[in-house]
Amino acid sequence: MAQQTGFNLQPYTHLYVDTAVQVVNAAASQTIGVRRAVVDSVGSIRLARYVPVTSEKIIVTTPQNDVVGYAYMADKEQHIVYEVGGAVHPSHWGQGIGTRLLEWAEQRARLLSDSAPVGVKTVLQTNLYETEPEAIQLFTRNGYTKVREWLHLVVELNAPPLLPVCPDGLYLREMDLENDWGIVGPALDEAFADHWGTILLPASEALLSEEEEAPVNDVPQDETYSNTPGFCYVLMDGDVVAGGVLCNAKLVERSDTGRIGSVFVCAPYRRQGAGRALMLTAFHAFWQHGIRRIITDTDADSFTEAPKFYTHLGMRWYRREFLYEKEMRPGKEVRRLRV
Repeated sequence: MAQQTGFNLQPYTHLYVDTAVQVVNAAASQTIGVRRAVVDSVGSIRLARYVPVTSEKIIVTTPQNDVVGYAYMADKEQHIVYEVGGAVHPSHWGQGIGTRLLEWAEQRARLLSDSAPVGVKTVLQTNLYETEPEAIQLFTRNGYTKVREWLHLVVELNAPPLLPVCPDGLYLREMDLENDWGIVGPALDEAFADHWGTILLPASEALLSEEEEAPVNDVPQDETYSNTPGFCYVLMDGDVVAGGVLCNAKLVERSDTGRIGSVFVCAPYRRQGAGRALMLTAFHAFWQHGIRRIITDTDADSFTEAPKFYTHLGMRWYRREFLYEKEMRPGKEVRRLRV
């Protein structure tokens, strides 16, 4: 490995947003062939993968103050799971910058593990594409193991999609993104609870932080990359949410593409055509707005056989992504792991 002399780690500020985006996209051009970052409408770095605005960020600079590396570390799921991601400019690959960024993330994750519920195991995760062999080597060399594989799927709509048919007794309506989360959120959590998630711990088991975190709402956010009005629908059984589909009509990677971010069906309504009705509803929304290319991703080993479900709807997989993780603090495993 080349000498690391001269490189400095510095806290990320908005002054570096343009150069950080350039670093991420320069690396992406060598790996997945599309951009992975943009500067959004409020001047923040927006990655193709959603990263909470409150995540910690850092850059690596040369003695000339050129930005050559960028990373974030997000604290998620009751301080049990942390996520790291970032990039090194291709002109500086193999010079130890990625190692320094990873060391920083691990140090922060171990420190923040003090805020996790007592006696619970904490982990640091990262998502890597199969076309990033150098990054995969870096993480595996540092003790990370692959725990999950995601398939990315795409469909090109060349004709209007079939009309959705709801299961008997159910009906579809557009989701009110301002007021429906009170009923949609719990249903979504319920639908994915038997998949792979964190068990909600009683408050008595949690080690509360001494300082309250600043509300996310206090941080300026560009919501245009989030769930898009007119592209999100819920399947109802009277007043009960049976399922839903949440879509994004504005993406970082490509401007001609829409994304089905989540499609969920609660357990009592599965295997009745609910998922197909939701997907076709999403296809129609994209078609009516002139979006012909639609993507999604799913667990390659989904117990609901999601890959087969998507391919039966005409989608094909075009990219694989792997989830790697490393234990930061030993303890009791409180996630539902279906691997």
